[in-house]
Amino acid sequence: MKSYLKITFALLTILFFGSCQKDTDEAPEAEWYQIVKIDTLASSNLIKSITGMDIGLGVDVVRASFLYHSKANDAILTLSGCVCWPIRTATCSDIWFENHYTTSKWDQCPSQAPMPGMIKCSMYRTIYVGPDYQGLGLSRNLPQPYFNTVLLADQSIDCFKAALSLLKDWGPEVSENYSTYNIGYSLGGAVSLGIARRVELDPEIREIMHLKHSYCGAGPYDQGAMMDLFLSQPDEVLDLALSIPFAIKSMLFTSPSLSAKYNESDFFSQGLLESGILEKMDTRNYETDNLNSMMYNSGYNTPNTIMSAGLLQDGTPLAIAFRQELDKLNLTVGWTPTIPISLYHSKEDKIVPIVCLDSLKAKMGDNTNITIQVFETGNHQDTGIEFYKAVLL
Repeated sequence: MKSYLKITFALLTILFFGSCQKDTDEAPEAEWYQIVKIDTLASSNLIKSITGMDIGLGVDVVRASFLYHSKANDAILTLSGCVCWPIRTATCSDIWFENHYTTSKWDQCPSQAPMPGMIKCSMYRTIYVGPDYQGLGLSRNLPQPYFNTVLLADQSIDCFKAALSLLKDWGPEVSENYSTYNIGYSLGGAVSLGIARRVELDPEIREIMHLKHSYCGAGPYDQGAMMDLFLSQPDEVLDLALSIPFAIKSMLFTSPSLSAKYNESDFFSQGLLESGILEKMDTRNYETDNLNSMMYNSGYNTPNTIMSAGLLQDGTPLAIAFRQELDKLNLTVGWTPTIPISLYHSKEDKIVPIVCLDSLKAKMGDNTNITIQVFETGNHQDTGIEFYKAVLL
């Protein structure tokens, strides 16, 4: 491993001069990074914070939080993420690449908080890479794409590229024939499937990533199918009512053609617009559960209390435009997996309904590179625990 004195000197240099650096007008190299913080995560604290158990295993983990360049609508953005490695380790051959679940609070992301995949780094001496996502971490000033899984997958791949460069300069040696394991649950499950899709469609990305297996849990792989289910039951109370604002804000943030014609007032009910909840979302200071409770307690917990009449009514120009944008995020079409993928979902999941997995099964169910585990019982959170136990432990 490179000298920690060298890392400390680099960090001091960043603290003195990093604030002077500005993005260039031209597109930068994908491997650009800038370290902003290096800290150590004690193995006992890390494992207990994730599992709730005192497990006397594992080693302490070095976490390097960094900035990197990516894109959205052809604009060059500076986003953040982190890379972790086990302390006093000279060489690693496995990289665990985790895409985290949905959050609306800026500091619930890998550069700021412990994440489940970091356990793998501590207990099995692997490298961990975790993107924060646009609008979170050190990019909290940018619009948050929320459910735009195609964009988030591309940005996560850029984070992975930058992490490789950082490791080459400061971390342990990475074996030439390293293996990458791509994991995520909930929103992270869809982002991970989006990464698997991109790897299959882009030979250059495939060569860089060395992807060996993807583990995707309960993700919104087909958001059109999920929204169709919600719209077919307009009076049904939603477990995560916030998923509809997540989806709508995603479209408005990332679709110039949609935002040129419409704004939030076209999509949401007047009551929700006046409630102040949407503005609270934009601050990134509130946890998802808190915002969802605000919606529920204020009576905005069904499709017909959240959406405008123009969006609820099938066949209106607004409804058609919204559905067309959702279809662009459908990860179940346009590719054939050749690298193994394991999928996990529960029949009782009300937050990400199993129709998302059913859509994928209908198109890829006979693909021998895909294994599917369906739980008969258990809500979204229960299945998440089973997912991480199966994949990480």
